[in-house]
Amino acid sequence: MTKKAIFIPLAVLIVVGLLTFAGCKRHGHHQGAEFMVDYVSEVLDLTDAQRADLDQIKAEFMAKAEQMHADKDVMKADILAQLNREEMDADELKRIAALHRARMDEFIDLGIDRLVEFHKTLTPDQKAKLVQKLEDCERWHRP
Repeated sequence: MTKKAIFIPLAVLIVVGLLTFAGCKRHGHHQGAEFMVDYVSEVLDLTDAQRADLDQIKAEFMAKAEQMHADKDVMKADILAQLNREEMDADELKRIAALHRARMDEFIDLGIDRLVEFHKTLTPDQKAKLVQKLEDCERWHRP
């Protein structure tokens, strides 16, 4: 199976999951993450140990997201510097894009690894609730 064939359904699943668990209200990153953890905990009726695992995952994601945000500012500055030049350097722009892509791949890999680890802690009933919630979300958001 090609990487693209795996990546697209996985990306859709992650986005649908985030939309399901983040709600419709606008939140700051920290508020949205906390809301998501609370919502998942309630919907799946997580144990204290599972909730602690989920809080740890949230903290790890928030730290990684903050680092990526700082890196994004550097990337923007590098692109603006290229735009201000008399002649843009295609190799430098490709290097900037490749670096950004690599960081995004790291973030996606982290998400997959943590999802797999967390999934192992779920009971069959919790897994069924999770699948049902995602299917419901798909029906609600698709005509």
